[in-house]
Amino acid sequence: LKSWSVYLLEVNDFGRKFILEKRFDDFNQLHADLKEIEPGMPPLPEKKFMASTDASVVAERKPAFEKILRYLLRSDAVVHEKGQTLFKFLELPTAAVVAFRYLFKTQRISAARQCGKLTDPKLEKEAYRLGHPAVLKTCLRLLEEGALKDPDQEAKADAAAFAAAVGEAETAVVEMLRFALASGNEATRQFFLQEKGLGVLLRYIFRKGKKEPGTGPDQRARGVLNALIKVEADHFPAVMADFLQKGGISDFQEGLDLLQCSGFADFISKLLWIAWDLQVQQVFFAEAHRQEALGLLSKLFVCPSKGARVCAGLLLANALCHAQLGDEREAQAAQGLRQLTEEMACCGESQEPEDQEVRTFVAGLGQSAERFTRILTCAQAPWQQNHGQLPDEEHPLWAGATFSLWCLLRMRPDPARLADLRPALPAVAQGGPPRARWLAGELLLQLQLQVSAQLPSSNSPEAIVEMSIQERGALEFALQEMFQHTRSGLHSQLSESSQVIETQQRLIEERQQPLPIASNGSTSDGWHQPLEAALAKLKTSRQELSSALADAERQRKSAETAVREVLEMDNSDLSQAEDQTMDQQLQSMRQTEAEYLARCHEQEQQSSALRSQEEEVASANAAMENAEKVLQEMRSRIASYEADISTRQRDVQNKRTMASSDMQAARNHLSTELDGIKQKQTKLRERALQLQAEMQGDGSSDASKEMDRLKVEAGRLKGRAAELTQELQAASIDPQQLEQQASAAESAVQHLAEQRDQLRGELQGLEEEHSQARSDWQQAVSSLQHARQEKEVADLQSSSLRRQLEGQWTSWHPLWSKRLQAWRLRSQALAKAARGAELLAKAAQQAWDQLRREAELRHQTLADVEALQHQLAALAHDLSSIEDSILQ
Repeated sequence: LKSWSVYLLEVNDFGRKFILEKRFDDFNQLHADLKEIEPGMPPLPEKKFMASTDASVVAERKPAFEKILRYLLRSDAVVHEKGQTLFKFLELPTAAVVAFRYLFKTQRISAARQCGKLTDPKLEKEAYRLGHPAVLKTCLRLLEEGALKDPDQEAKADAAAFAAAVGEAETAVVEMLRFALASGNEATRQFFLQEKGLGVLLRYIFRKGKKEPGTGPDQRARGVLNALIKVEADHFPAVMADFLQKGGISDFQEGLDLLQCSGFADFISKLLWIAWDLQVQQVFFAEAHRQEALGLLSKLFVCPSKGARVCAGLLLANALCHAQLGDEREAQAAQGLRQLTEEMACCGESQEPEDQEVRTFVAGLGQSAERFTRILTCAQAPWQQNHGQLPDEEHPLWAGATFSLWCLLRMRPDPARLADLRPALPAVAQGGPPRARWLAGELLLQLQLQVSAQLPSSNSPEAIVEMSIQERGALEFALQEMFQHTRSGLHSQLSESSQVIETQQRLIEERQQPLPIASNGSTSDGWHQPLEAALAKLKTSRQELSSALADAERQRKSAETAVREVLEMDNSDLSQAEDQTMDQQLQSMRQTEAEYLARCHEQEQQSSALRSQEEEVASANAAMENAEKVLQEMRSRIASYEADISTRQRDVQNKRTMASSDMQAARNHLSTELDGIKQKQTKLRERALQLQAEMQGDGSSDASKEMDRLKVEAGRLKGRAAELTQELQAASIDPQQLEQQASAAESAVQHLAEQRDQLRGELQGLEEEHSQARSDWQQAVSSLQHARQEKEVADLQSSSLRRQLEGQWTSWHPLWSKRLQAWRLRSQALAKAARGAELLAKAAQQAWDQLRREAELRHQTLADVEALQHQLAALAHDLSSIEDSILQ
């Protein structure tokens, strides 16, 4: 018999292991196939024909085979060999080959593009390899600057084609990272973070943004971040805190120059906001890099994106709320927030695309409950951190609270989300700083506009009318003050802007006078070419001045119309009679609501008493049932005793009767009857045997019926024989012995009678307890009925008051809704006028900028003229210095 050795190979396919069986000949063939490709591989052990199974030979070969395989797996030539000889030997699938080749520097670009195809949903079962630490590490390394550049391939390929290939490879690498984070396990994400993947990704985004300015953050790279944020969920703030603590601020610093691009400003500000819990704030403002952190926030505050500035405002408001800035910087931060709030205040109901984008952006900042809570915390900070009292108007917390109120106003949240803030809004609308008062008033207006025309129903009655009265007074106070202040300010602003435009008009008209020398449009070179160019630029600038003035004039007319609408707006939205009616209805509703709430309170008390009474009835019923059960048990015991006594008395009587009578005749009679039964039983058995034989022959149904009858008869005879045997035994007892048994039984009967009498005494006590329990139950049931009647009366009264209150509310609400709509129209008109004034100010500023540019060009033209004058003077001097006298 032949024998050989089998070597077991454990193959690790990116975390999934399997075992292969290989013989010496398999290794010999592998060595021979790859010797030309990799001549430097370790030698194969000597082949031995007679001792291949010896332990010493096997021990020698195992390390040699392992050394060969490890060498080959590190060989670029072998790994990238077209025939895949090594991978076929290891029985690895194509996906494993692609992923393994991706780990090598050779042909990195094509390998990245091939490996990126594993993200295809069709290859879902093969894609697990993308989450392996080696693949993740390679992806992160390739995203560093210059990592994908291959000088050899770049020299061979066309520049455009090579750039496109690199771009495709980068896209594949980024997509592999996204897939690994979205589909991988916790170990995959932890490895990504340990390898500082967040920093690598940010640096890649910023580096690409600098190469391609104006395109915004790379969307695929943002997809990787979104995948990380989604899978980490509530743990992402801890991830961000750890990243910042390990130098993440320096990674953000690389993107500072990009903050003038709106896309990057939005990206950075929102990324910070998503993770902006207390732990992240503490790390962000740590003393070691506080200056860099404040510099980043400062850059966000002056970036062109309104959305990013809003986000920066919330970041700063939270920092103020949690006292992260230090006393020396709080005042400066508060002033910056106040300025930002004033700047954003005009972004109300405007339909300008920019303002609509801001509202959409702000709404997205509070989508999650955790982020919305941060905004609420800032809004509530002034009084929550001051023991429920409103602090001084100059307190820094008011800056963050005011800005948070503006954000809440723009978010238009569901009233239920503002349940904790709403009770404090009337006090803020009447006692906070001016802008906080006005924003609180607008927020109350927004909330009141969402109140239904029907009285809101609730399981727990609340003082809705009283709340409405308080909110009405507060919002009208705040909005009236805002209306007067803003109207006055708009009038002054419009007057100033009109004066500025008139001044600009005079200046521009002066600059529209034709020049003594104008450009003729010639582009030929010559001594006058600099002057021609300067005059052309000056002409263009003056034409732009006219356009700027026309735009400013249009904006002035639009602003005048909007401001005039505000100035002419009637401040009384209701007639005096309607106003008095509404006040009377409010007072009536207040009284009805007070009665209704008092009745509801009584209802709650009666419901509680009813529940207690029901529990008492249940307890009394249980006690009565228990007493009745005990009573029945006692009666059953007494009945049992009486039955036992009766049975024993009959037994005593029978025994004495038997002891005094002649038992011989009875015994003879019983014996004769017993012998007759035995004879019948013998005949039955014989007949049964005959029937069994017949049934085995033809299976007659008559035989079966007769057999059933014989069984019944045999059972009856057997029972009677047992009775006769028992009676015969009793008749065989000695009369004297029977007398003794009768005496003993009589004593037992007497003892049982005494016990019965004792139980009868206990029964009387139990009957009294049962009677008392029943009386208690009847009394409890009567009290319960009385409580139910009182509850029904209270329910009827409460329902009646509720209907009355609903009727009053339905009658009052249209008047209140009319007033609310009037305030809404005023607010919209104010916002429109403020927007017009803002656009007018911008147009005036643009006109000033054009005037300054015209002045610069004019001075440049003047300099060119002076230079030309010097040239002409020099020419005149040269021409006049030539001696012509000899010619005369």
